[in-house]
Amino acid sequence: MPERRPSPEHLPYERDPENKSPSPYETPPGGIFNLKSYDTIRLHQKMKRKRAKLDRMHEGLLQKAKELAMRETRLREREAMMECQTGHEGGQTKNAAADQSSSLKREAPIDQQNPGTTAERQPASLGRRSSRTGLCLLPRESQALVEGMVWLLFINWPWHDQYSIFQELGCDSFFTVSPKNNHLYTSDAAVIDQITRRRNDFPKPIEVYAGLDIYGKNVVSSEGNLWKHHRKTVSPPFNEKNNKLVWLESIWQAQAMVDGWIGGRTKPSTTVDTVAKDCMRLSLHVISCAGFGVKLDWPDQARVESMNGSTSSTAEKASKASQFGPDHTMTYTEALQTLLHNMIWILVLPMFLISPRTAYTSYVEWGKYLHELFTSKKADIASGAAQGGNSNEGMDLMGFLLKSSASSPSPKKSTSANTPSLTDTEITGNAFIFLLAGHETTANSIHFSMLYLALRPSSQRLLQASLDQIFATRAPSAWDYERDFPSLFSTFTGAVLAEQLRLIPPVPAIPKCVPAGSPPQPLIIAEKKYMVPPGTYIDLISTATHRNPHTWPAGKPTDPSHPSHPGSNRDNDLEEFKPERWLRSPSSSSSQSAADEQQPQHTEDSPHTSTGTSSSSALHRPPRGAYIPFSEGYRACLGRRFAQAEILAVLAVIFKSYSVELCTDAYASESEVEAMPEAERRQVWGKAKRDVEERLRKDMGMMFTMQLRGKEGVK
Repeated sequence: MPERRPSPEHLPYERDPENKSPSPYETPPGGIFNLKSYDTIRLHQKMKRKRAKLDRMHEGLLQKAKELAMRETRLREREAMMECQTGHEGGQTKNAAADQSSSLKREAPIDQQNPGTTAERQPASLGRRSSRTGLCLLPRESQALVEGMVWLLFINWPWHDQYSIFQELGCDSFFTVSPKNNHLYTSDAAVIDQITRRRNDFPKPIEVYAGLDIYGKNVVSSEGNLWKHHRKTVSPPFNEKNNKLVWLESIWQAQAMVDGWIGGRTKPSTTVDTVAKDCMRLSLHVISCAGFGVKLDWPDQARVESMNGSTSSTAEKASKASQFGPDHTMTYTEALQTLLHNMIWILVLPMFLISPRTAYTSYVEWGKYLHELFTSKKADIASGAAQGGNSNEGMDLMGFLLKSSASSPSPKKSTSANTPSLTDTEITGNAFIFLLAGHETTANSIHFSMLYLALRPSSQRLLQASLDQIFATRAPSAWDYERDFPSLFSTFTGAVLAEQLRLIPPVPAIPKCVPAGSPPQPLIIAEKKYMVPPGTYIDLISTATHRNPHTWPAGKPTDPSHPSHPGSNRDNDLEEFKPERWLRSPSSSSSQSAADEQQPQHTEDSPHTSTGTSSSSALHRPPRGAYIPFSEGYRACLGRRFAQAEILAVLAVIFKSYSVELCTDAYASESEVEAMPEAERRQVWGKAKRDVEERLRKDMGMMFTMQLRGKEGVK
């Protein structure tokens, strides 16, 4: 890696705008990467016009739906008042509001002053929230336009609206009712905590995940006893020993990626317009090595290896290549990349409708590679070639599943209570889900962390100072997982990751349900008990939960005249990237640690594994249910620590020796910027910053996980 160098004087944002004196963290690393193109600056004009048209239609339909809802609310309140005046008994006459809300039963709240009695029942208002009600009940008829024409078409509304929809309704949970089904949406941490703790009462709607079974049943798409069967089998390899292997592989792959960016250039800075693509490639390489034992090379691997002073033996590469037969129309990497890029269409469309046909070809080709890997590893295990190889081979999740199943030949009978066997299709199904879940999540987190740090240089300088304190002059090859990962996780690097996942969780909504045919399930909402009827779908809106000012400490917005979101949290900073909010004093850390010890532990349904926590105990710990990037409770993500080890290792490699800044080529060339006075340079950078923020707000979309949409090569 190049030595660190002084910051270019033409960069106005390398100095603290509020303090003209140089910052102690002002010295950047040995190079600067400018982010542009697909990753940051320019929005394709055609896509922009289309998005603007859809946004106008969305806003118009929402406004009309609100007007209809308010009109119906006033009508129902008037009818209720008229019925009260006629002298009808309250328990005998059902007004229109009660008829509409009959699917959601609310029990009388317990009187706090007299626990043995119940408080007098208060009438629930439809579409409004009082300090006593706590839950908005929205009749689906008045929301028909929203439900049928907007929310079902705009599946990304949890991202685009974020917390604003809950602010407008005045409640943190709302319930929609229709003849077809009921739907509960919540951003209330206390409600989410109840739902995630009670796995049997609020399971996942497995029909939503049926498309993930394209290569076999797996731990994500199963529930009940079948899920417990999968979980107990697939969880053991997610341990600290294998997390260390992920850490080492991530460091090596990150160095290869950075070396590819440098490309032998002698200039102190270079523009990188393939950040998103390269982060996807890096994550793919890590999960391929960890999940299948297949080590993938970067395009210019020979030069990268010579620069790093390491080479892969010809015998090793030949042995990897010999695993696959000659009758393939796509290479291993090409099939995998094409499959993951088109995964949304493969999951939702019949095979004969998938377009382009290369997507279908990748599905077939990757199935062949998966079968060949399975057959090869199974043959090795049967011949005894792989016995005792765990300590030398690496993580290899598929190999572990095969070994555990080989020790118990009957899929319905287990020789060990800890490692029940899986069928052949269940092994390939779980191997594929490891790849799918572990690929996009980590790649997007690395990409978004780099973007946010480029948008906030002061946080980037704090990160570099923290990395200097942890690693000093040690090279990445000397970094130690047991020593350095806890340090990264509990300091500013961990705060950067936690804040990025708070703002952009992998999925904007986590689905749950009350299954049809089950009894109604009680939920405490705003200190009142409600009965959620069977057949109700539930969405835990993570994007709103992570921005809920009722559970998150918030400060004043940095620039009230230019809010980060047009409707969500305009009066606070919860829409802003501020890793500093996660840092806390030692006294608060000790009190939180004591509180953590009081929390119940999961036992039968959540075997002891090193899945870790969503954030370090040394950082701010939100209330249970308030921070759910990896879900929570029994169904929390198995690969959480896997992802954290990979992301923190990659961020450390990049920012230990380099800085990342926004590219301003859309407004002025580098030579033009150098000739500008400081005030003009600030204006140019401000334009680039606003463009990136607009893209993050408007051009994000849900494919399998949240990611930036756009067109490669747009400049």
